[in-house]
Amino acid sequence: MTVDEFRRLLIAPEIIVLDLAQASLRALERALLLEHPLLHAPHSDDDPIVRHRARSVLRHASRLRRALRAYRGVVEVILHQADLDDAPF
Repeated sequence: MTVDEFRRLLIAPEIIVLDLAQASLRALERALLLEHPLLHAPHSDDDPIVRHRARSVLRHASRLRRALRAYRGVVEVILHQADLDDAPF
């Protein structure tokens, strides 16, 4: 870990959890698509309930991913401001 990475984590330790959450959501999506290859196929009334639930999970995961990206964007602004505050001039 570099000094800059360490400094960023001291200011915003949640970056670690944000990275883990993003990776977990990607893994979840891949696992669901492997288990249910027809998830992106058009909805059918004949779809089993597990496929309906998997689609719901993917929708919620997508919303959570967007919310995490938005939060991280705000954190990055704060980190950038901290970099400017530490500038010698």
